[in-house]
Amino acid sequence: MFWDFTMIASYPSRSLMNRQRILAVDDDPGMQGFYAQFLDEVYKDRFIGKVVGSAEEALDVLREEPLDLTILDWHLPGISGLDLLRALRADQRTSALGVIMVTARTASDDAVTALEAGADDHISKPFEEKVLLARIQSLARRRETTMLANSPCREGLALDLPGGSVLVDGELVHLQPKELELLSIFIGRPNIIHSHRFLWDTVWGYEHRDWERILIRLLYQLRRNLGPRWGSRLEAHRGLGYLLRV
Repeated sequence: MFWDFTMIASYPSRSLMNRQRILAVDDDPGMQGFYAQFLDEVYKDRFIGKVVGSAEEALDVLREEPLDLTILDWHLPGISGLDLLRALRADQRTSALGVIMVTARTASDDAVTALEAGADDHISKPFEEKVLLARIQSLARRRETTMLANSPCREGLALDLPGGSVLVDGELVHLQPKELELLSIFIGRPNIIHSHRFLWDTVWGYEHRDWERILIRLLYQLRRNLGPRWGSRLEAHRGLGYLLRV
């Protein structure tokens, strides 16, 4: 499938003192009304919101203006929310965009798939207004902390956190936001074993019944993306966790 991302707006980091720009994507009229009220009325002092009903409309918005966060429903007409998520993560110009994937309550596997595809968080329908607000605030805090951190560097391995990339022995490598967050932990404290629980709590910050499976798959993906030299230095210690040996 070809995705035309020509002239998509760039995504600079924003201060939490400013209102977040949020796009909600859902084809259900009831949910559209909920998001419109949530973003434009109840919390208009915190957010600048826009609501659309399809992935195609979402892409039109993305071409016009920078956003901080997208609340993305899985089951959209035409292009699914999951396909749109994967396309956003695959393109460097949109890879840093925050994404909360909305899934059906009974589809627990959907949540796992969404997280593995690069969603920052997920929420199951139906949900209350206060739950959505808490998820948005939690994600904003985690991302802001990452963006404000000094970009760490270790002998041939340098992170550009705001840019969503890493230099591996001088070669630019594109990583997903969660991969970057994990790598920043390892570079910041190398040669120390970080437990699975610590890594999950630091990067994701919420409970999920399949959290360990999601974490291990993402670590495998990170090792592969770092290439033979650095990927081999990200060591798994059975029953203990992972460390980056430098």
